[in-house]
Amino acid sequence: MSMRYRPACNLRHTIIATSIAMMLAAPAFAQDSTANTTDTTGATDLDKVVVTGIRGSVYKAQDIKRDADTFVDSVTALDIGALPDRSVTETLSRIPGVTIDHFLSAGDPEHFSAEGNGVQVRGLTQVRSELNGRDSFSASGGRSLSFGDVPSELMGGVDVFKNQKADMIEGGLGGTVNLRTFMPFDFKDRKLSASVSVNKGDFAEKLRPSASVLYSNRWATDAGEFGILVDIAHSKLATRTDGMFVRPFFNTAHSDVNDDGTNESLWLPRGADWRTLNYERERNGAYAAFQWRPNSNMEFFATAFQSKYDELWFEDAIFVSNDPTQVMVDASQPYELNGDVFVSGRMTQNGGVPMGTDIRASNRASKTTDYSAGFKWVVSDHIDLSTELQYIKASTNSLDSTVSLGVNVPYIDIDLSGGRPLIGIDDQFTGNSANYYWGFTMDHQDRNVAEELAWRADLKYSFDSGFVRSVKVGVRTTDRDATSIDTGYNWKPVFQTWMQWWALPGGVPLPGLDLNSTVNSSLVHLNTFQNFYRGDANTPGTFYAPILATALGYPASYKDIHDAAVPYYINGCGYGQYCPFVSTSLDNEAFRNVQNEKTRAAYAMLNFGLDDVLLEGNVGVRVVRTENSASGYLIYPNLALASYLGAGESEPISARNSYTDVLPSFNLKWEPKKDLIVRFAASKAIARPNFSDMQAYQILNANVKSGYTPDDGATTVPLDKLDLTGSSYDNPYLTPMKADQFDLSLEWYFDPDHGGMAWVNLFHKGVKDYFRRQAELVTYPGADGNDYDYLITRPVNVGTARIDGAEIGWNQFFDFLPAPFDGFGMSANYTYIDSVTRVPYAAGVDPIDTDGSTFGTLPADGLSKNSYNIAAFYEKNKWQIRLAYNWRSQFLLSIGSNGYNGNDLYNGVAIPWKLPVFSDSYGQLDGSIFYKFNDHVQVGLEMNNLNNAEQRTIMWQNGAGNHVTSWYVNDRRYAATFRFTF
Repeated sequence: MSMRYRPACNLRHTIIATSIAMMLAAPAFAQDSTANTTDTTGATDLDKVVVTGIRGSVYKAQDIKRDADTFVDSVTALDIGALPDRSVTETLSRIPGVTIDHFLSAGDPEHFSAEGNGVQVRGLTQVRSELNGRDSFSASGGRSLSFGDVPSELMGGVDVFKNQKADMIEGGLGGTVNLRTFMPFDFKDRKLSASVSVNKGDFAEKLRPSASVLYSNRWATDAGEFGILVDIAHSKLATRTDGMFVRPFFNTAHSDVNDDGTNESLWLPRGADWRTLNYERERNGAYAAFQWRPNSNMEFFATAFQSKYDELWFEDAIFVSNDPTQVMVDASQPYELNGDVFVSGRMTQNGGVPMGTDIRASNRASKTTDYSAGFKWVVSDHIDLSTELQYIKASTNSLDSTVSLGVNVPYIDIDLSGGRPLIGIDDQFTGNSANYYWGFTMDHQDRNVAEELAWRADLKYSFDSGFVRSVKVGVRTTDRDATSIDTGYNWKPVFQTWMQWWALPGGVPLPGLDLNSTVNSSLVHLNTFQNFYRGDANTPGTFYAPILATALGYPASYKDIHDAAVPYYINGCGYGQYCPFVSTSLDNEAFRNVQNEKTRAAYAMLNFGLDDVLLEGNVGVRVVRTENSASGYLIYPNLALASYLGAGESEPISARNSYTDVLPSFNLKWEPKKDLIVRFAASKAIARPNFSDMQAYQILNANVKSGYTPDDGATTVPLDKLDLTGSSYDNPYLTPMKADQFDLSLEWYFDPDHGGMAWVNLFHKGVKDYFRRQAELVTYPGADGNDYDYLITRPVNVGTARIDGAEIGWNQFFDFLPAPFDGFGMSANYTYIDSVTRVPYAAGVDPIDTDGSTFGTLPADGLSKNSYNIAAFYEKNKWQIRLAYNWRSQFLLSIGSNGYNGNDLYNGVAIPWKLPVFSDSYGQLDGSIFYKFNDHVQVGLEMNNLNNAEQRTIMWQNGAGNHVTSWYVNDRRYAATFRFTF
């Protein structure tokens, strides 16, 4: 398959010219967006709301839900910094059907996140993110926004759309999350608000500030009404997480626990380890908005939004790096077995248990900038016209750096008979720096940038009477460029026990820490793990590890360490795969993923209604054409006996893919009885693959088939004696995941004037064309000009899933109680999800236990069967008090992630094992107390993780059974907050 890159057509000039022409044709106005299709961002005069605070927010969210023309749940803030949580991610977790995980990155069960990270809607991670109804994304190789990057202080509310309408932008398979900001005309007159906070985690014990200020004003002039709004936010946070780990179990036969001269076959853990992670983040945001209403029929708007996020986390960790098949139980010490499965005892192996002690630092800086402008024109009593132009640019730069020492400890004591593990080692041994050596370095770099130009126009024709109330049509076009540079994880050994006898002298200890005048024990420190796990874990806390500067000093510090090791190698740099050290170049084309995507969409939607029976709804269809192009490299095989295939050379390639999706939708709302609403929705939704999954880069391999030996002197091998393969995590020819989705709900507004409502919502999603790695034959050219079929394992569209569930909820303020209890209120919601996933088995991809056994059907990743929220309020006179508990049940977190994969022997056969790891159920209690001195000044205390929640993960195994594999504890966080409004 010979592919050549073709330059993208210059769509941007066409879009800009068309948009300028439309804006010159009439004054401009904020065009209809996803958000304001339910009147959530229109010119709502918040100062006319009779109630404020918690009640005002609940009332507003109730109005949005009731008035919506599809399925929507919302959280609103009536003032700056007044969302119920200090991060957008945590706020989203309060919404029915929305869950978050508490890990720093997707599929990584080893690093906890205090503020939460991934967002799932009804168990699906394919969630579309919007800002004021328009595209919003981070430059992370995906399509959505990292919600933690966005300052919550800039938000006026968050809406989650769980079904589709034809005028909504496609891409939300699980749902669409729309972040709303304030606009100048949202306020009656001038508005000046400020919020100042100081937060502290009781574990990290560091004070960090947060502040935000909003100014808005509007003026009536001869040229019409003008409004401006400026909002600025700054926030810092410091947290600490301590974690303990028990590693996967292996079936070994090296232990004679019966002292009968025969080794028993036992399931033994590879070992146990622990770590402390310190996290620092700084978040800055700025937002400006302008509105001009020259008359009652026209309105123009322009906005500028920017969020910056800078995080640094670093951890001190001790971890096993041994051969797991060689561990044994020291039968001279007390031990306990459950059948043939280890429960407690002393683990050891010949020569000691190799462990690593490292410092790992990850520094990420991201920025998203959005410029938008548009107008709306009420042309006549029947015709409304709107248009909108948006430019968005996002960037992310990161460095993940690890420097590790090595130490061969005599033993590890492990006791799993209780809840948390009891771990013990020889503290005197690990406290002696002479027992350590420089182990390895590992770097990983990202440099991503993405930009998009989008334009849309909408025309609505309304009828005076009849069943058909209006017809709405529109078009939208986008042009996005995305360039991602990902170096992968570059692990380079310095000294390892397995290097002895060939790269390093054998029979003697490995070289110590003092290699030369630059690389020596001055670059390490003794880590005593003070107050580890708040003192609730019996874990040793003394070992040496590199100082933080060695990790952050990349690449100079890496070069110093590797260069210092060269004199200790048997042949110096004769074993050249390890030296001399050369830093990873971001200019290497193999790391570069260059993509362009253009979309063109058109829709038609009919709004209908029957006033006599209080029935209304909409039906429509959206058609969208997507065209992708990717440029990269093809790397040919390098097998001397098959030169006709290639000689390891690389060739630039381009890949083009296009597809058209037809997305019908239907929404119905009926009020058979006053304050009782029945809803139904049916639609087709899509989620395009992430840009990081569509790189045009493929390495081809050729190997002589097992059991065949070429003749002496042979210069070539017949094709039928070769295995032609390739493996990749990218496929530029992926198409979207698709879902047929249905919702049916009953909403009872039993006390609508006081926030009283209850609802039940049933939903179904039939998902197909999952993104899963499978092996398929792909044709590539050879050096001789002929085509050859390679068995390529890469992501493809395959498999189906069924997701069924229910959401129930209840809100109420107890105004009927006698004073002072009439200030109480409650909110509760519960979500149940049942799923079945059917994806064909793929060798080398599906989970495998350490003994080679396989697992049955696993649930969809990220999907909890049960989740709920319970919140209690008290608001009366000058007091506002809120307690909220959020809980979700166990869910599949990853398969074969770091620490849970390998290629080790079992009965003499190499097993490429990869274990499924689940997040255990997790619940967190948060709260706040505010006192309002007057209409202008409010002071309060915001609290997170009041219950000191423990996060656990569970690894599944067959022979050894399922075990808790990690335990985490994090800060209780407190923030003293002052709010001012004038």
